[in-house]
Order: sequence, then structure tokens, then C-alpha cells
Amino acid sequence: MNNPSLFEQLGGEPKLRAIIDRFVDRVFDDIMIGFFFRRANRDRIKAKEYEFAAAHLGADVEYTGRPLAEAHAAHPIMGGQFLRRLKILEEVLDEFEVPPEVKRHWVLHRGEPRAGHAGCWQRLRSIAAAERAQSTKEQTR
Repeated sequence: MNNPSLFEQLGGEPKLRAIIDRFVDRVFDDIMIGFFFRRANRDRIKAKEYEFAAAHLGADVEYTGRPLAEAHAAHPIMGGQFLRRLKILEEVLDEFEVPPEVKRHWVLHRGEPRAGHAGCWQRLRSIAAAERAQSTKEQTR
């Protein structure tokens, strides 16, 4: 007996598409990070986010976008902006009552669908952690 993939545990394509639609709409419209997307095509971003998440969650879907490091190279993403995106993602996953195991896997970005993505994600996490540590240090002075 095969265990269902995280994609299947989530609810498959219809549920993932609804989550991605809500997430991308919130990111595009967010006052803190929406400006990064002012020239982006919302429907294209939704399609690529869907592919990326579906592949990441074990669906038989190919991610056809650019490697994350390349796609984000032109954007000077700061740690707080990365954390804002992560916060929106967590809120949307909670809104859709995503099972805890699926949410944990998604948020931690383990098992990247293509080589090179983990490095970009980890770099952004490192920036966010360093900025948070610096902020905490300054507050204790």
C-alpha cells in the first residue's frame, strides 16, 4: 500500500490552486512586498508557484520556471521581506486548514524540485536570521 503524497494529503490540484491563488493575490497586494511584483504577470506567477509547490509536494508536475536564484537575482530581497512572504504563506496555509505535516514540509522547503533552489532559499533564510539577530542585539543595548 502506497502512502499518499503530500500533494494528495493536501487535497490535490483544486485545493493547491485555491491556496496558490490566495497566496499570490495577498503577496501582490501586500504593502510591504507587493512592489516586487509591480511589473510581474500575476497569472504567470500563479502558474509557476503552482508548478513549484505541486512538484515540491510530490505531484507529477514539472516546474518549468527559472531557478530561484536566477529569478530573484534582480531583487535585493531583505530578510524582513523574506519573513513577510513566509508569514503570508503561513497565514494562507492556516486559512485553508492545511494538514500540519504538509504545512511543515512546505514552509521548511525540504526536497526542492530542482537543484539550486535549496541554496537560494537557505541564503534568504540566513539573511532573515542575521537581520533578526542584529535587531534583537540592538534592542538589548
